[in-house]
Amino acid sequence: MFTSRYTLLPVINLTLIDLSSATEDYLLQPSYNAIINFTNTTTVPLHIATPNNSYYELHIIPSNTGGIDIASDARVYLYPNNQAYTNAFHLTQIWRNSNVFSNSSGNAPGFRIAQTFSAATAWVINHTQYRNVRTIFNVYGTSTGWPALVTTSIDWRDITTPWTSLGTIVFPQNTSGTIIVRRLM
Repeated sequence: MFTSRYTLLPVINLTLIDLSSATEDYLLQPSYNAIINFTNTTTVPLHIATPNNSYYELHIIPSNTGGIDIASDARVYLYPNNQAYTNAFHLTQIWRNSNVFSNSSGNAPGFRIAQTFSAATAWVINHTQYRNVRTIFNVYGTSTGWPALVTTSIDWRDITTPWTSLGTIVFPQNTSGTIIVRRLM
């Protein structure tokens, strides 16, 4: 008789919801995944309702080939509630590219989650008293300094405005690809 020294854990069903054509916000349950495919656009509404005390993992997988004629400071934002909030976000970042290793901090109109053409992974926390997005992304398609690796942490300092819609991702140029959002909590 075979005996295993390993314990088998229960399998969690990871449900996939296609929100590519959604027109209103969908409430993802914990362990559910949303997929959003998009083509040649600068704005991608996620159409995901976000309750207080929720936590997400977000992936941007671009299909653009890039090029070397895009401005190097073209930022990609996640605008909660589908709108920008002037200077309500404070970010800090560290990056390494082919030219420098550096850091910066400052204010922004939304969660800065990528730059130019980027494959990005972000972790999103929505708590009334603490709203933060941490991101790791690469940068390609810039005229100088690429490839680049960037990590950011951004806080939404306004705790009086309810965060009810995960928001819209805004790209600085027409972009195509896939976004996957997994609700973890």
